[in-house]
Amino acid sequence: MTTAMKRRDFLRLSAIAAIEAGLFTFGLSRPALASPAEKEGLAYLTALEQIQYYREGKLSPVDVLTAQIQRIRKYNGPLNTSGEALKDHMKFNGQVNAITYEHFDQAMKAAKESEKRYKTGSARVLEGVTVAIKDENDVRGWRVTMGSVALKDAPPSKENAAIIDMLLSAGAVLHIQTTVPEFYIHGQTWSRLWGVTRNPWNLYYAAGGSSGGSGAALAAGFTTLATGSDMGGSIRIPASLCGLYGFKAPFGRVPTSETTFETLGPLARTFGDMALMQNVISGPHPKVHAALRPKLDYPQNYKNLKGVKIALDYFGGWIKEGIDVSVRDSLNRAADVLRGQGAVVDEVRLGWSYARIYQIFMNGLLSTGIGAMMLNGEKYQDIMTSYARYALKSARNGGPAAMDAADELATRLHRQLQEEVYGKGYHALIMPTLATPYFPADNDPTTDTVTVNGKPVKGMEHALTYIWNLLSRYPVVDVPVGIAPNNIPMGMQVVGNTFDDLAAFRVASGYSRAGLRLYSGELFPDYRDKA
Repeated sequence: MTTAMKRRDFLRLSAIAAIEAGLFTFGLSRPALASPAEKEGLAYLTALEQIQYYREGKLSPVDVLTAQIQRIRKYNGPLNTSGEALKDHMKFNGQVNAITYEHFDQAMKAAKESEKRYKTGSARVLEGVTVAIKDENDVRGWRVTMGSVALKDAPPSKENAAIIDMLLSAGAVLHIQTTVPEFYIHGQTWSRLWGVTRNPWNLYYAAGGSSGGSGAALAAGFTTLATGSDMGGSIRIPASLCGLYGFKAPFGRVPTSETTFETLGPLARTFGDMALMQNVISGPHPKVHAALRPKLDYPQNYKNLKGVKIALDYFGGWIKEGIDVSVRDSLNRAADVLRGQGAVVDEVRLGWSYARIYQIFMNGLLSTGIGAMMLNGEKYQDIMTSYARYALKSARNGGPAAMDAADELATRLHRQLQEEVYGKGYHALIMPTLATPYFPADNDPTTDTVTVNGKPVKGMEHALTYIWNLLSRYPVVDVPVGIAPNNIPMGMQVVGNTFDDLAAFRVASGYSRAGLRLYSGELFPDYRDKA
């Protein structure tokens, strides 16, 4: 056993051993947290573990919140408390930098209230569990900046978003807001207002976007759960790069905007925690017209995969550079895990490519409210990031014709899927999330490239996510399936048939039982900073 393994096992197991030995009680829990190892171990407890210990009276929500705050103090780095544009936003902080605003006093009051509820037997389903909130979801009294200097003085929100109502009603503790790229328009997270968010697995590389702050906060042990949104891969890209489970729900499953390309969803370190949070945030809500009813319930446990047919497409022709060999190897291993669980995994080739899909998708997206938002912000272009200015120019290509082209493409792709995958009895489709894990944290898509198999690739050509925003009724679970040589995790998209969320969950659950288990053993972020 390596020294690293001993240390990381100790961080987690020493805390759990102390809990199981009954050392933590509501009267003694906080004094018992003198050991730094115990504090860090508590920060990484799953939501399901926490809830069990809270119910048994062996741990308090205050203890976990305290442990996570201490990790934030240690690993996040300073916040931009000036509230102004950073003079050198690409060099600011240098650590994880996943947080815009901290709300620790408010959160501690909520955690103490949760502690009382467990004592009185009135605990709710997420009672005392910390949830990081993406700088998009309105919380009454909190400022949403959308990662933009133009909104640095935005007034505090007057009411909660629907997802926040649902989380608070379930007893969640909201303690931090997490960073985003400007206007959520980039697949990684940096802005002139908040600086560069870095991946705890390797600080040189990106945490993804636009829910990059949420992904990095989870990987770093700053929170137990986190909100994400996804209009082009913004849940799945951070899930892949940070080694998380993330769910892009079909449009309407989670109350969000009326833009069909977009959905909200959970990010978590384990499948069980993801399913737990999804159960809380799904269903109708009086604030959102598009929210589906009735509510769909997501079980914790699913049937085994014996005899289940799964289609695997490597998307090797997505770009001419192919997909990175490490991504392909991780998919092969994932397929073997699923076969070991009894599934039948067959390779299919849909023949889809970046060149055929991306621009039509993007023009369609920019024909929705996001495009109108960009155009309304035109007067601020001098203070925008380079990628936001680029998106502003692209927004002028939107309009009814662009939306018609997007709808027509979606219809063609949908029919092909039905004929070649689901119509042939396949339960789900599995595929890469990204063509490469080699994505520097400070990458500028307007000028820089990323590396795929040693070859430069422009912009976001390496992302294979936005297909499922164009085809917005398909549910997609992102599952961690490997770690690349640069120590960055790699994810696999599990795609169920239209509105068949539980099909995707069944496959993801099957993989989680026997596949890669990050945040256990020695598989924790180590904050290295190496190209």
